[in-house]
Amino acid sequence: MGIVLELYELKNLCRDMAELGAANYAKMVFPAKDLISQREAYKSFGEARVKRWVRQQLVHPTRNGTEKRSKILYSRAELLTIEKTEKIDTYINKL
Repeated sequence: MGIVLELYELKNLCRDMAELGAANYAKMVFPAKDLISQREAYKSFGEARVKRWVRQQLVHPTRNGTEKRSKILYSRAELLTIEKTEKIDTYINKL
């Protein structure tokens, strides 16, 4: 059985993939601008979701320095990729 999508779902899927492509291009051209703080990641994507993604090892935070209190940074493109993947999963596995 093939995957059946409503037209609006397909439109949203195409828009999301274009947004993801732009984010990955920006990461390639301006790597430093792709990094966001943990606070900003929580604000943009939701604290519980980001923590779950880290637990599942879907995203990989890095520290800005070597100290324990150094700022934790996330890749915006990586967070967007996981967010869009979850959205696609709901379209495909909605049965």
